Amino acid sequence: MEQNKLKRELGLFDAVMLIVGNIIGIGIFVTTGEIAQTLPSPGGILLIWLLGGLLALAGALSCAELAASLPYSGGDYVYLREAYGSFVGFLSGWSSFLVTFSGSIALLAVVFTAFMSFFLPVLALDRVLFSVEILSFSLSLSLGHFFSIFVVLVLSAIHYVGVGTGRLVQNFLTLLKIGALLGIVLLALLLGKGDVNHFSPFFDLGKIGNLSAFGFAFIPVIFTYAGWNAVIYMAGEVKQPEKNLPRALLWANLLVIFLYLAINVVYFYAVPVAKMQGAIRVSEVATTALFGYQTSAWITAMITVSILGALNVTVMIGPRIYFAMAQDGLFFNSLTRVHPRFYTPSNAIIGQALWSSLLILTGTFNFLLNYVSVIIALFSALTVGALLVLRMSQPGLKRPYKIWGYPLVPLLFVIANLGIALATLWEKPLDALRGLGIVALGIPAYIFWQSRSKR
Repeated sequence: MEQNKLKRELGLFDAVMLIVGNIIGIGIFVTTGEIAQTLPSPGGILLIWLLGGLLALAGALSCAELAASLPYSGGDYVYLREAYGSFVGFLSGWSSFLVTFSGSIALLAVVFTAFMSFFLPVLALDRVLFSVEILSFSLSLSLGHFFSIFVVLVLSAIHYVGVGTGRLVQNFLTLLKIGALLGIVLLALLLGKGDVNHFSPFFDLGKIGNLSAFGFAFIPVIFTYAGWNAVIYMAGEVKQPEKNLPRALLWANLLVIFLYLAINVVYFYAVPVAKMQGAIRVSEVATTALFGYQTSAWITAMITVSILGALNVTVMIGPRIYFAMAQDGLFFNSLTRVHPRFYTPSNAIIGQALWSSLLILTGTFNFLLNYVSVIIALFSALTVGALLVLRMSQPGLKRPYKIWGYPLVPLLFVIANLGIALATLWEKPLDALRGLGIVALGIPAYIFWQSRSKR
């Protein structure tokens, strides 16, 4: 599979910033309050954040071997195709275009606008400009919805005009995130009015020993670490991929684990666990307690920048999947176009922007994203499982990097994600089946493009 039209412009630092920027979104600012309801002890909460990070690291190191062996843009679509055939690869890419990537872009854009409305109330999504009924379907639009589309189009334009421009924007946004989180940690230590007694009792062994409670608390942590593999989608544009891809996946995930643990330590230093329980904006509760004044504007600004960074990465990496599919004749042929001046998959970027904008306009992304957790878990398991399959089916494949702890590390990741998929199916069978139905919609599409490709 040749992708020599795309230029390798991303260095190790760019790749690390890409991953970190994709992982750190809104989760670290809100998730601990939810976990505290199930595991009400500092030790239990820190343990689950550590285990979630180690699980993400296991997936990242597994993908590091795959990416170094198959350094092409397209990410998991490429690995699934090589391991299981074009049909499974297509279903993954189809789900990415239809829901997981485009829907995430729409959601992030709308959430970004919602936080921006704190500073610019005119962007409030509930300030409806007009409403229309279409076949019993109510469509209400505000200036905020149009602003969300504008943001998607602007970011898409940035990535259209070159990887170099896109990476500079992403590096800046990610450094802002890291600086803000480290700033909270340092200010808490130097100026914060916290109390180390909040760490006692450190463990609640009764709660930690409850597997169902532990598993329930584990799921939001896993999704807060989502994005640990962002750079694999742009592997065809990374310099020295056999070295830089494994290093980026390792160092980026270690950095995020450190930041997440450090921020949670600050939370415990600020307030006792009992005050965190059910707190939607636990970061604001903690910083207000530490510094003695209302920190709403400060925390809102941090979250806004964080969301924008995650949105920027998603806009950047998604088109590489559709570009790879189109190169294989399994998607619109026009998406194979690489801009002759900018060396970007220009038509794929435009296609994603238009579809994401339509999802924002109709509001259907909320409906679709409710059902994708089972899809994400299944394809994550299959992607890392591709490492096991390729080790057996293609023993002669050049492997510049081999994962530590093979086969235990990838097996643990596969088992954990299959467990999440089964738990979702058990707890929300209707939602899970609807999610699988979204994947099944790709079957006739695959038959169409496969037959067209043969012709």
